[in-house]
Amino acid sequence: MKTPTFLKNFLVLGGSLAIAGGALGQLPQSKDAKFSVEDPKFNNLQSPEINDGNAKNFKPKDWLEVEVKLKVDQLREQPADNYLDEITVNWHVVVKGQDRKAYKISRSISYVNIPTDEEVYVSIYLSPNTLRRITGKPKASKSDLEAVGGEVALGGEMVGFFSFGERAGWWRKEMKNVEATSKFPLLDKSQTPFAPLWYDRYAEVKPKD
Repeated sequence: MKTPTFLKNFLVLGGSLAIAGGALGQLPQSKDAKFSVEDPKFNNLQSPEINDGNAKNFKPKDWLEVEVKLKVDQLREQPADNYLDEITVNWHVVVKGQDRKAYKISRSISYVNIPTDEEVYVSIYLSPNTLRRITGKPKASKSDLEAVGGEVALGGEMVGFFSFGERAGWWRKEMKNVEATSKFPLLDKSQTPFAPLWYDRYAEVKPKD
């Protein structure tokens, strides 16, 4: 029987964990659960103009949205209410800089109330100022990203992954001419002007205490 492409990739990535996991502190692969995870998709979004009767003069700027669709594919034990309490997505993004460098930005975001019987989307955002500061360009474009990738975690174990621009697992390796930095933020949807929009499309971001 032919092995599905996703499972092949999952097994390859799991093998790389066995080789590099301890030294790099990576997630162990789950034996009890698996998610179906699609490749990242990209959207250029302008800051929304809201007519609240107090109009102010401003020119909307471009945000870059990265979203990933996922769905529970396999669980050893199905929750009685068909919801998982929480998952975590570890995001990694490499942005091409105007200074001929590239910058790797990472963030872990937790999501709650995850349905096990339907698809949901998770997303991160690069703000107009972050993009312009790094790239020097006023317009957002996925061509400014060298790579996007990450892992979906349930109970501290990897249940799926996604990648764009480089082979899966690139975020575990040292990359030439790429500087890891926390100077530039990756924002979750609740931290953007899009927070109230398309709400039921996206997994709920876990509120901060």
